[in-house]
Amino acid sequence: MRFAVHVSAFVAALSLCGALLAAEPRQGNFASETIKVDKDQREYRLVVPNTVDLKKPAPLVFALHGFLIDSKDVMPVYSKLNDAAEKHRFILVYPNALDRSWALAPEKMVKDVAFFDTLLKKLSADYKIDEQRIYVTGMSNGGYFAHFIGKERSNVIAAVACHSGALGLQTLLGIHADRKFPVMIVHGDKDNIISVNIARENRDKYKKEGHDVTYVEVPGLGHGWANGEGINDKIWKFFEEHPLPKK
Repeated sequence: MRFAVHVSAFVAALSLCGALLAAEPRQGNFASETIKVDKDQREYRLVVPNTVDLKKPAPLVFALHGFLIDSKDVMPVYSKLNDAAEKHRFILVYPNALDRSWALAPEKMVKDVAFFDTLLKKLSADYKIDEQRIYVTGMSNGGYFAHFIGKERSNVIAAVACHSGALGLQTLLGIHADRKFPVMIVHGDKDNIISVNIARENRDKYKKEGHDVTYVEVPGLGHGWANGEGINDKIWKFFEEHPLPKK
């Protein structure tokens, strides 16, 4: 009887240790993470480089993929943002869109903003996240959603970098964000999907409303990521120079 009690206590102690270890923040490339948001099971990829000091608050970058053929698994390949995360020591998350598109209808806008909020809350609970250095970037349709979530959560997101994307119809009458968040716009002058003229108009619209705008127009670039221009280092430099002001 006494032996059985000791065994039970030992098993309980092992279970407790396992739970504590499981709760410890980990480094790595976690490709198939899920989170429940209302009735939807949402997916994301989480990248926590070995260069990130988990004992200190770390910057967090959301990377939003493009339309249809793009995803949390494709964007890391062409953007090479994982390398940037390792080099510059930030945590990187690639959320996955429902039906492979971001916020193209009112119902999806609500769902995708809720996904952002829930995911940020979870990552902030699991890791030490620097509240002054939460950033969003996106490609194409993901760039559009980066603009949109920047507007909707301007008091949480420090800065936005849109690559080959555009402001949406909801900003026809102006952006009207609660905070004039800094924005970086990267666009190829040979983009045949979203015209560079739209990027220029977006730049001017932000400037007219008093936003700090960094505009990068890449000669000869079509609708693709500007790796040849060292764009990831430029995006990170922009982010690093624009933390969220302390309240």
